[in-house]
Amino acid sequence: MQSPPLTHTKNMKCPIVRRRALFRAPALCFVAVACAAIPQTFAQEATNAPVAPADDTIVQLDPFVVSTSNDADGYAVKDTLAGTRVRTDLRDVASSLVVVNKKFMQDIGATNNETLLQYTGSTEVGGVGGNFLGGNYPASADSYGQNASLLRPNSNTRVRGLDAADNTRDFFLTEIPWDNYIVDRVDIQRGPNSILFGVGSPAGIINSSINTAGFKTAYKFENRIDKWGSLRNSIDVNQVLISDTLAIRVAGLDDRKKFEQKPAFEDVSRIYGALRYAPKLIANGNTSIRANFEHGKITANRPRTLTPLDQITPWFGE
Repeated sequence: MQSPPLTHTKNMKCPIVRRRALFRAPALCFVAVACAAIPQTFAQEATNAPVAPADDTIVQLDPFVVSTSNDADGYAVKDTLAGTRVRTDLRDVASSLVVVNKKFMQDIGATNNETLLQYTGSTEVGGVGGNFLGGNYPASADSYGQNASLLRPNSNTRVRGLDAADNTRDFFLTEIPWDNYIVDRVDIQRGPNSILFGVGSPAGIINSSINTAGFKTAYKFENRIDKWGSLRNSIDVNQVLISDTLAIRVAGLDDRKKFEQKPAFEDVSRIYGALRYAPKLIANGNTSIRANFEHGKITANRPRTLTPLDQITPWFGE
């Protein structure tokens, strides 16, 4: 008895087709896993590969110039010239120093030594609002006593309890009192390391870094008043004339200061100009020419911090 060939053929082929399907399933899974692994391997290699810089231009900073524009937000500063005479990260300087930036001076309203040093460590300043007397009773009205502190209030300081600090401007000894209308940064270096800059006060130095012209146009105007009738106006203009090549800066100050003690006053008029020229004279070279000039006038009858000198009473006591 013969079975129908079609039915027999259909029954025989079905198991064969199933076995082939069973053998192909693992193969397809392996191929799928391999294909999925290939992009991950490539992605890992691409991640570990060095990334080409977007710009190959090397920016070289001046080793003899520091600026508050490089500082982070707040009172922290990054670098200073006070430690090694070249621009160095503040964390790498071993000597004892304090660097005050523009943000700190703005928050406490400091404009000069008399309004700043009472807020910094191991420093004292005399005069009205100061934190030490800063004077002594002279033997005569013309001797070196209170008269010196009235004529030179910027030097009426004491650091580390020793002596008055030397006043420097860009680390050059000067008699010019600094003012924040052109100063955004003050370095207070305490101790004998100040001799590194050619000055020898055992107390240290108080250095003001003068603002120079920069390659970024900016304008600033400030106005201050107080309850005694003082009026202070300052302006600061930085103008770029040729991009990354030529810039000028002009600043002015008119400060009419009054005091509770009458008829004391202090009138200050100052004007400042700076120029910066950085021509590209040679390829891959750096040429920078900086110049600045300041003219000022101070007229004052400053308040006395000592009681009136009595030279008559000692005659009766003898």
